[in-house]
Amino acid sequence: MAESFNVVQIGLGPMGKLITHLLVSRENINLLGVVDIDSELLGKSLNDILKISTAPNILVQKSVQPILINNQVDVAVVATSSSLLNTASTIKEVLAKGVNVISICEELSYPYVNHPELSIELDELAKENQCAVIGTGINPGFLMDLLPIVLTAPCQRVEGISITRMMNSSKRREPFQRKIGTGLSPSEFQEKIKKKEITGHVGLTESIQMILGALGLPDGRIVENSPEPVLTSKEFMTSYNESVQKGHVCGLKSSATYRNPETGEVMISMDFIAYAGDQEEFDRVSIKGTPNINQKIIGGIHGDLGTAAMVANLIPHAYKSSAGLFTMKDIPVPCNTSNIWK
Repeated sequence: MAESFNVVQIGLGPMGKLITHLLVSRENINLLGVVDIDSELLGKSLNDILKISTAPNILVQKSVQPILINNQVDVAVVATSSSLLNTASTIKEVLAKGVNVISICEELSYPYVNHPELSIELDELAKENQCAVIGTGINPGFLMDLLPIVLTAPCQRVEGISITRMMNSSKRREPFQRKIGTGLSPSEFQEKIKKKEITGHVGLTESIQMILGALGLPDGRIVENSPEPVLTSKEFMTSYNESVQKGHVCGLKSSATYRNPETGEVMISMDFIAYAGDQEEFDRVSIKGTPNINQKIIGGIHGDLGTAAMVANLIPHAYKSSAGLFTMKDIPVPCNTSNIWK
């Protein structure tokens, strides 16, 4: 008889809700509990929060401990923060109970360089408790790292990789639009960037590091440039009914490069561009090598929907994985797993 995977969701922000919505729709996933520290959500029924009748009749709890103690949890999904330092305590708490972890924390996508000691700690804790921890998402986690890595497989030589993600941010959720500075004046944008009140895209450096690790390229100079504002040429109204004045910020461009230490030449370049407009949306990977490879996903991949799918589809992988800390390049080729059972 087919047996479903027992899962707990930690974090019910915009992405957490989207992930949870997908989890409850999958027949091979049994959602045992949801956790969030927001006082407005505590004690509320998941039915009321998600507004869908298929959601299990469970209440939001403040701590994951009662769920881990009283249930046989296979995988915990952690969707709380982009910062690994802010997310680590939750991950450790779950690993200590012998439960596998999947997290959309961007800095967990390839933590070994920027957080070496914490990476070792998480790896050892996971191995000690015979479970796995994996950082994933659509970007980082797939579009600007795993996908380019896979596309190099038919190449006899790789001389350079160029990756571009072009998005119309007006189609995205409100927190994302605010995260890229939508509506700010140019001076307000620069001030908030300096104070790290807005960050733009998080994960370009981790994506480059993952590619370097996969291809065995030498450590070199990775430069992630400060996000540049994209200014609108006309006034418009956002999807959340706020007016953006002409000459104000409608999005941003983030970029990063890697230079080969032996030649000094740029070998990997990444451009993440997101702003409200009518521009063509696409995801493009261009590989200079033997042979050259140019791949373009017309229309791009919806980041929120894609991230939720990456999490749900990774649950069987996490359950069956060997113990330790892993990145997306370390696990079997991911695919849709809605028909995979425990």
